[in-house]
Amino acid sequence: MKKVDLPENAVSVLRQLETEMSEAREYVLRCRAAGNEEAAHLHDVWIDLLLEEWGRCRLSTQPT
Repeated sequence: MKKVDLPENAVSVLRQLETEMSEAREYVLRCRAAGNEEAAHLHDVWIDLLLEEWGRCRLSTQPT
């Protein structure tokens, strides 16, 4: 597989999305530990949305 250099702004956006997903995962664990399944579920949905956005961003930076 050939490595592709991403534009600097795309790299920044991907890193930001990865950070947000990581923080949301940590929050889900804290919510579950506290017994707050509703908040945990909402953040699971948020993680799914962030992951979809990450995938779209990643695809838009790939060569055609």
